[in-house]
Amino acid sequence: MGIKKLQHEHTSVFGFEITGKLTTKEIEEFLPELEKAVAESKKKLRLLVDVTRMEGANIRSEWEIFEFLKKHIKDIQMIAVVGAHSWTKVMSEILAESVFVEAPTLYFKPDEIEHAWKFLTTAPPPKHVKVQRYVHSDKGLFTKYGSPDYI
Repeated sequence: MGIKKLQHEHTSVFGFEITGKLTTKEIEEFLPELEKAVAESKKKLRLLVDVTRMEGANIRSEWEIFEFLKKHIKDIQMIAVVGAHSWTKVMSEILAESVFVEAPTLYFKPDEIEHAWKFLTTAPPPKHVKVQRYVHSDKGLFTKYGSPDYI
């Protein structure tokens, strides 16, 4: 039960496996190792998260993961989630669409773990398109009224 680092030869790829029900204590003990991987990575870090044998997590431990991702969003290039349950696919999709995680996130079945490693070690860096304002308040429809704050 807990979190175990998975060995791999690439310094920019960090893998870990979660088994049992994830607790806050386990996250707090493991985060320094993850922080170290970010610091030692020669490029942006690519993460492999194996949740095949994970049985859930308490809300506080999920919050700790969320806070780590928010803090290191610019340090994470891509994520591979390996899992046996359909909820892990949903989790990876939510993670992929999160405002705080801009890294491509792919889901792999447990028997595809080698494909997940291959994806992380060989895929080219993603090309991000920065969101830009395309409606200006001094032209067109919003000339007279001003643009809404969200544009």
